[in-house]
Amino acid sequence: MMRILLPIACLLLAWPLFPLAEEKEGGIIGTGVIGQITALDRFEVSGMEFGFAPDFELVGVGSRDDLRLGMTLVLATGRNGADWQIHTLRYMPLLSGPVTAPGEVMGVPIVGSLPSSGSVQIDGFWTETGIVASRITEYSEETAQVSGIYDGNGRVGHVPVQSADLFDFTAGQTLTVTGQFLDGKIKAVSVTDGLFTGPSPELVLLEGFYRSMKSSGELNLHGIAFASATVEQDVGSGVLVRRCAWKGRTDFSRSALSEKDEEMVSSFCVSASN
Repeated sequence: MMRILLPIACLLLAWPLFPLAEEKEGGIIGTGVIGQITALDRFEVSGMEFGFAPDFELVGVGSRDDLRLGMTLVLATGRNGADWQIHTLRYMPLLSGPVTAPGEVMGVPIVGSLPSSGSVQIDGFWTETGIVASRITEYSEETAQVSGIYDGNGRVGHVPVQSADLFDFTAGQTLTVTGQFLDGKIKAVSVTDGLFTGPSPELVLLEGFYRSMKSSGELNLHGIAFASATVEQDVGSGVLVRRCAWKGRTDFSRSALSEKDEEMVSSFCVSASN
């Protein structure tokens, strides 16, 4: 989730500790991607090509050789001249658990080719009603897992969850729940929040399906994370889109950015349509 910047008052108190030359007026702090692997030969995620930093970190996979098309990734990235590099790569499948009915995993409707029984791992995109899968593989673990948005009423990504730990979280947070799927719900062993292994970046390339939030009149780009917009074309609930979000908004104005920041957005958001 997006981190809130320190209050201005705290920055003013701290300023004697740092040289004035290092202070920023505006400035985009960090870049990241939440999306799927779209090419392996040049390594693209969400249509954008990345290299790997010399000291890059992998989370959830053993090596680069384990990466496959359609995997859901969370990347912390950085600029290297005219190119962009991955500093941290986290593999984050949406759903891992038993097939509970034709076309469903743990009660969640799946758009994709499912086996008739057994357990599977699902990568892809959350929608208003289920998941559009980008990759489906056999899953041999006994535990079940879901990563998605918490709705504040006991569901994470459409999966009912039983855990006292949910009281520590609020609606809209991205949670990963691991446990046993019994009686139509995951009885949680662990509940963790967040996407990035380090500080959350301010500028994020993400893709997903828009859904209308009737309570606010906004549109939310809903995936394993979401970004909000009030000035955004409603492309329809069945259209997959790629957007750049700055501080959680896809409808940010580039004209409000400094020249340096606008150039960074133009370089980083090449595959986004905003």
